[in-house]
Amino acid sequence: MLAGLIADSEGNRVMDTTVTERFEALDSAFLDSAKRGEALFARFSALACLSSDQSPDRLVESAARVREDLNEGLGMWGTPGKAMRFVFAAALTASDRTAAHFFAIRDALAERRKLRGGRALSHGGSCAALALAASGGQPHHADAYYDMLEAIAAPWWRRDAGREEVLAGILTALGETPEDALAHMERARTALRAAGVPKHHADAAAREICLLDFDAGELAAAWTVLNTAVRGRSSLRHGLGKTGLAILAAQGHGQEIADALVRGFETVRALKPRPSGQIAARLAMRLAQAECGRTQPISAANELAAILAAQAAMVAAVAASSAAVVAAT
Repeated sequence: MLAGLIADSEGNRVMDTTVTERFEALDSAFLDSAKRGEALFARFSALACLSSDQSPDRLVESAARVREDLNEGLGMWGTPGKAMRFVFAAALTASDRTAAHFFAIRDALAERRKLRGGRALSHGGSCAALALAASGGQPHHADAYYDMLEAIAAPWWRRDAGREEVLAGILTALGETPEDALAHMERARTALRAAGVPKHHADAAAREICLLDFDAGELAAAWTVLNTAVRGRSSLRHGLGKTGLAILAAQGHGQEIADALVRGFETVRALKPRPSGQIAARLAMRLAQAECGRTQPISAANELAAILAAQAAMVAAVAASSAAVVAAT
């Protein structure tokens, strides 16, 4: 198991710790500072800070200050919502960025869209701004951001707007050109399909693994091992789905990442309060990636946003169904 860093209250390294131990320490610290009903957001805040070597207490204190600044700038009804700002603040803190960076980039994105036209960003541009800010982007990258988004966007009927917007932010901040980004994505899609990943899941996973320096030759073996590892673990299998397994397969070293996934899942299931199946699976996935040396602060916010969006869509579908039944009767 790979080791991480833990630091004292002055921010100095004092000992090595496993990724699991680091996450448990962060989870405890963020949970202690969470308000009622924010346990889920505390979990993803802890995940967002795995890449930082500051002490849990210092990270929580810094994130709290960033959150206050976000609350002041966004008000009661601004996007993201007040609880989700917990995760945004943690991602910014772990990236050594501030609320001022976030607001400056968000405003620049809004201004450029007015001048350029085109599609509106989801969530008021908040996820895009966070992606750019947490990845080291600046307000002057706004124009390049929209060039990137236009280049990588899927046709509207199979678009995952939020994830595309986050990916565009990361790629732009990294200095990639739209042409290079498309080439990276095509290479990823081709490698995943060749490994046996179904087309739809390969296309979705390619949006994330295009950022990795993966070994295409190891994908097929890792894909097989991971699918075997989740058999008999229904919550893990359904919580990740084939897209999640494909993303993990890009780490290579199939048995190593499979073992890390199972360890991560058992760790998350032991947390109090216990996360639900889907959330536990997604947390375990990101812990496995971190254990194998790949994690980004933006991943946690992106993951939670996707889960919350899926839950909102489910609620809306149930509500619509109920309304139809009432109308019919």
